[in-house]
Amino acid sequence: MKKVYLYLLLVLMGSLGFACTIPAQNTPGIGITEPSSTRIETNQVQIETPLPTSQVSVSLVPNPTPSIVAGDQAFWEGDWEQALQAYTFALENSSEPEVKSAALLGLGRTRYKMGDYIGVLNALRPVVEEYPNTMVLADAYFEMAQTYSALNRYQEAADAYASYLSLNPGVIDSYIYEWKADSLMADCNYSSAISDYQKAIAAPRVGESLSIQVKIGKAYAALGDYTTAIVAYTDVFSRTTNDYIKAQTDYLLGQAYIPLGQTQSAYEHYLNAVENYPLAYDSYISLINLVEAGYPVSEFDRGLVDYFANQYSLSIAAFDRYLTNNTEKADIAIYYKGLAFLSLGDPQSAIDVWNELLELNPESDIIDKVIEEKVYVLWAYFDDYDNASQILLDFVESNPWHQRAPEFLYMAARIQERGGRLDRAAEIWGRVAPEYPTSEYANPAMFQAGLSFYRSANYEQALATFKSYAGNVSELEERARGNFWIAKSYQLLGNISSAQTTFEITANLDPTGYYSERARDILLDRQPFEPPLIYDLGVDNVSEQKEAEAWMREKFGLSSDIDLHSPNVLLKDQRLIRGTALWKLGEYELARLEFEDLRDEVKNDPVNSYRLANYLLELGLYRSAIFAARQVLNLAGMNDAETMNAPIYFNHVRFGTYYKNIIIPVAQAYDFHPLFLFSVIRQESLFEGFVHSSAGARGLMQIVPSTGATVALQADWPPDYSDEDLYRPKVNITLGADYLDSQRDYFNGDLFVALAAYNGGPGNAAVWESLSLEDPDLFVEIIRFDETRRYIRGIYEVFNIYRRLYERTP
Repeated sequence: MKKVYLYLLLVLMGSLGFACTIPAQNTPGIGITEPSSTRIETNQVQIETPLPTSQVSVSLVPNPTPSIVAGDQAFWEGDWEQALQAYTFALENSSEPEVKSAALLGLGRTRYKMGDYIGVLNALRPVVEEYPNTMVLADAYFEMAQTYSALNRYQEAADAYASYLSLNPGVIDSYIYEWKADSLMADCNYSSAISDYQKAIAAPRVGESLSIQVKIGKAYAALGDYTTAIVAYTDVFSRTTNDYIKAQTDYLLGQAYIPLGQTQSAYEHYLNAVENYPLAYDSYISLINLVEAGYPVSEFDRGLVDYFANQYSLSIAAFDRYLTNNTEKADIAIYYKGLAFLSLGDPQSAIDVWNELLELNPESDIIDKVIEEKVYVLWAYFDDYDNASQILLDFVESNPWHQRAPEFLYMAARIQERGGRLDRAAEIWGRVAPEYPTSEYANPAMFQAGLSFYRSANYEQALATFKSYAGNVSELEERARGNFWIAKSYQLLGNISSAQTTFEITANLDPTGYYSERARDILLDRQPFEPPLIYDLGVDNVSEQKEAEAWMREKFGLSSDIDLHSPNVLLKDQRLIRGTALWKLGEYELARLEFEDLRDEVKNDPVNSYRLANYLLELGLYRSAIFAARQVLNLAGMNDAETMNAPIYFNHVRFGTYYKNIIIPVAQAYDFHPLFLFSVIRQESLFEGFVHSSAGARGLMQIVPSTGATVALQADWPPDYSDEDLYRPKVNITLGADYLDSQRDYFNGDLFVALAAYNGGPGNAAVWESLSLEDPDLFVEIIRFDETRRYIRGIYEVFNIYRRLYERTP
């Protein structure tokens, strides 16, 4: 069935996409101007006027043909096949040099993304040879440089970068010189590389140049000039505060001193990395060099570095040797030895090791960490909830003034809750606020106590506890949370009138907040994520911008001669110039750094924040545009609820329908409402397709590579799938919707649980669902991962805003 969905989806998306390449089509140009009538009925997409693309500006041609525009759009969306068709159509149906060269550039860029490097060169050589006077020549050289690098033809890459610089000097020189130097380094032309690295440092850019300085040091070392390399590395070491860079430069300094015959200096630098920066992998490499040289290293440091390098058996052996003759850091050694056993899949040995420490040194400064790890292993690996909880309670009794005592009380209750002992959990949670009233855990513990009473069907006690909680918190969100559960308790006590009144109070406490929105939906008898009957995605940007600018002039006292519509003075800002050039070349992350530095500078300037928002919106950097638009509303003194009354243009920017010509057919294929998918993507990535998280999640729907590979294999699409495909919006949105659909199917259509599975894993979601008594509100509260709970609440809030903005009355 999934493959059938996918086939229908590709047919639909193809019909929407290539229609834009027909010259007779009136394709919009730069920007996201859309018709005002895109009226859609529930579960059906009934488009009264053609649905245009949210066009991103990448074309260099002054008046690009519709097929070039369509090709650029398809390229932006990661639809390589449609891009190739559109560019080929332009190439074959135009005699204009600018159009033909732009089409060839598009073909080359697309082939590069497809990994067809020979195809890139075949497309771009005609630009250089036949159309040398066209506007795209510099960009063609850049694409050729990248392609030559991918083919390991490094001198040709450097030459192509040089050609780009000669055609486009003084714009992004720092970046181009660095990339050119990287090519020269790879080609073993170290002297020329040094010269270009130095030029890269001298030219302006946002960010520090330490990484380039390290490269200069490596180039000197490759030349055999170790003395100068040492000077470069020492300079970096002295300037950085980053432990990982310090470890790297210590290692490189050691490597430079060795060939000079200054082995003692080399070993001292290796040792400095080992002793001071154990988390860095370069410290592990330094350790290997010391061990191989027979240089004495503390077994404690050796064990620590081995542990952080995931060399757990070696770490245990080193700690054992250390503990044989040393007691000074024995507690830390035992702590990490236990963690090493746990990482090797031996939880019992970890417990045994930590028990040894608890007996030998119960006054250790890290005893709280040892206890925390031990109780985790007891409940997570051995299901020993009672002992785990009791250890924490005993610690609190013996150390009532310890800074972690209230946290441990909270944890003890949570462990009891995990074990299904709700009465005992409520009792322990109920202790936190009276015993530690100023603790950050006091109010959360009070709420959890009320929730445990509620889950135990002790609604009277739950009501009393939630009332205490609501009266004790000051944040609007938390007050709304307390009142929401007061209303829920009234419902189950049969006091419908009080429940109704309290839901009404809740609905007005924190407008746009999760609990107020849920209360409003309950009052309206509306199910979670229930779509509007009729909605309209059409936006009249022209009239909306006029309204927004008139409001700004009045709000901020701006004279009529101030030009709000164009970027104006921003066009002269070097960060905007560099960012635009980098964006055009597809260097999105570097471009974002430049734009974000500018956005931060104008954060107290409503005029330039507005101008920048508009500029970034047209460029396609939606996340930064959203933040810039919010800056204007911040400067107007608006809180979240008040922003809903701002001119509609700002909210159409902040809650836009970006990528809708992908999202609408995907939503149809998988039976999701488009507003729901917009909400998920906004929460996941703020519509930034090139984003990646620290956990490795990629793209618009933040898919981890392993999940992407599994879904792509099951769907048998896209062809020749790789992890890099997750940065293609078309692929990412399709695979993300496919995976979310599978979770919804597995959990019987429950979107709350499906979202929890998408974010927190299906196994965890299944556990939480089993405890929720089929109550969606209880399910959200039972979620034990703060991130996942915030994730679902955030999507709910965003969905309700989308519904408010795009819903239409019959």
